[in-house]
Amino acid sequence: MHDRSVLARAQLLALSLPTFVFAGYDLTRHSFLAPYLSGELGLTIGVVGWLVTLANFASIPAEVLMGVLCDRGSARIGHRAPWMLGGTVAIVLAAAVLLQATRSTGVGTIALSLTGLVMGWAICNVTHGAWALEVSANAIERARVFGLRTLSGIAGGIGFSLIGVAQTGYLRSPVAAMLVVIIVATPVTHGLLVALVPDRQTKARPWRWRTMIDPLRIPYANAQNRRLAALFALNGAHTAITSTGYLYITGSGLGLRDWGPTGVLAQALCAALGIVAAIRLGRRLSAPVLLRITLWANLLMAAALIALPPHQPVPLMLWSVLFGLFSAIDFMALRVLLGGRLDADRGPDAGDARAAAYYAGFHLPFNLCGALATGVLFLGYKLLGFDPNTARSTEQAFTPVILCPALAEIGLMAVSLGILARFVGSTPFWGRHRRRLRLPH
Repeated sequence: MHDRSVLARAQLLALSLPTFVFAGYDLTRHSFLAPYLSGELGLTIGVVGWLVTLANFASIPAEVLMGVLCDRGSARIGHRAPWMLGGTVAIVLAAAVLLQATRSTGVGTIALSLTGLVMGWAICNVTHGAWALEVSANAIERARVFGLRTLSGIAGGIGFSLIGVAQTGYLRSPVAAMLVVIIVATPVTHGLLVALVPDRQTKARPWRWRTMIDPLRIPYANAQNRRLAALFALNGAHTAITSTGYLYITGSGLGLRDWGPTGVLAQALCAALGIVAAIRLGRRLSAPVLLRITLWANLLMAAALIALPPHQPVPLMLWSVLFGLFSAIDFMALRVLLGGRLDADRGPDAGDARAAAYYAGFHLPFNLCGALATGVLFLGYKLLGFDPNTARSTEQAFTPVILCPALAEIGLMAVSLGILARFVGSTPFWGRHRRRLRLPH
């Protein structure tokens, strides 16, 4: 078994770089894909809604399956590397097909390529996350690994946001340029991970029914796991609503279509500052405290969204800057708490390696609720008569595009704060005598 000692800088870099590309893919899929489908490809809002929802749901069975399979494998070739390489092939092929889409491309072809892209990334994401959980030796090292992964992801968001702002003339849309980067960078970064970070090579786990359903069972195995799973679920819904709706808010809700990509870039840049500040504050504040601060900030920003005046870019940019400062801290804190639940596992299978089962299991409610929230968001658009291709004024779009998402975000954050209070209050580790979690410098 791989010796979980302090990781070398080259290994930390190899663990971080895949997150750069994944964050760019995530930004492409959540923020730019829907406007691309309804704009460049000319699809109606109803078709766009079910395509985006299908893409979100496609990752769920793939992640559950990987939670079972990725903790097993061959002692000869390792447990993680084969899945990482297989997922990479799926990503490259699906992205290449989607890159060729035009207005004459059938909806079925677009749906299949989106499904392949999402499932390929789900395979790689669970494999990568389990790898990172496994090679980090303790809470301090894990915070170092996931802190640097978060910074790498923010860098990816900035890089891909610049593509959106540039509106390059060599390709027909920002999404096309982003897909080219994904096709090139994914094999490179995943290859470095496989080459530089030792894969666990140990005897395969037995195929027992109990272990087969680990990703479904672990998040609900006890009260604390259920509370953390609920926090992941609510965070997934909030992330889906804020990222999917942002370009519609700026373009159709505020009449600032040209400022949308710039706002996305501002959020990514400020997220880098926010996560650096969180890393430094982490030397004095525990992960639940950082999470509580972020939840309150998200709630206040959702309320402020309702008051943004149309056709005025300065308030929008100010809102984007403030939102960006907190946009990455919550997920980083949740992953640190996830590592703590893995370390605290004292069940009958505690001696077996179950990093992938934990990673996939807790990301299942995140992705499931994110997919449901996206579907409900587009259903609301359709029921309230909003279509970006036919909207004539910002006043017509205010209720579906701004008010509904803002109220949903406020509700999600209020419920999250209540669950977090119970999670902290009933956990001795985070309770009266909170141990400080030292994050990387």
